[in-house]
Amino acid sequence: MTPPKNKRTEAQDDEQSMSDEGVGNLFSGGGAPSGALAGWATPQSSAPAAAPVQPVPAVARPVVVPQPSREPAEEQAPAVADADTAKPVGFYVSTNVATRFRKLRKSSDLTHTQIVFLAVEAAVEKGLAQVVEEARRAPKFQSKLFAVAPDNTDLRGLGPVQLQYKPTRAQRAVIDGLVNEAGLPDHTKFLAVVLDQYLPGRRDL
Repeated sequence: MTPPKNKRTEAQDDEQSMSDEGVGNLFSGGGAPSGALAGWATPQSSAPAAAPVQPVPAVARPVVVPQPSREPAEEQAPAVADADTAKPVGFYVSTNVATRFRKLRKSSDLTHTQIVFLAVEAAVEKGLAQVVEEARRAPKFQSKLFAVAPDNTDLRGLGPVQLQYKPTRAQRAVIDGLVNEAGLPDHTKFLAVVLDQYLPGRRDL
């Protein structure tokens, strides 16, 4: 018997059903993929997972303490013995002696110190006792019965004008010794007396 047209057999229906099922699963994403196609539907990455980044410990830096700048040491002058150091020394004379002193200073190449030294040397050559005796003025009070002590405050050459010279310590020590030898209380009176007798011009009255 011949089957009627447009009628499918049962075997053909089963074959078509299986074919549609496979196509829908591969492209439409319908049902769950079969075991053979599981690898195509859900591809898995083959790259290994990245290891976690470990923090790098900070390296401690040494603390730099600023140092003060040092200036180069200045060269020190050679030490000078105190005995060789000249220091200014003042003394007082009369106006007349000061005028004569400055006049000699201007008319010669001598310094103040050199003039003083020359006057002292001249007094030593003449004799200190005689120089001091000539410098004394007659006492205002005289007595034949009572001795009058010499007045060392009223000597020729003394006055209110200040002069200066610059002896070293050793030179000053020499003059101090001569002051004691002359019997005078200080070097001011000694220098005033010897300058009055040494300097050119009219001496004090």
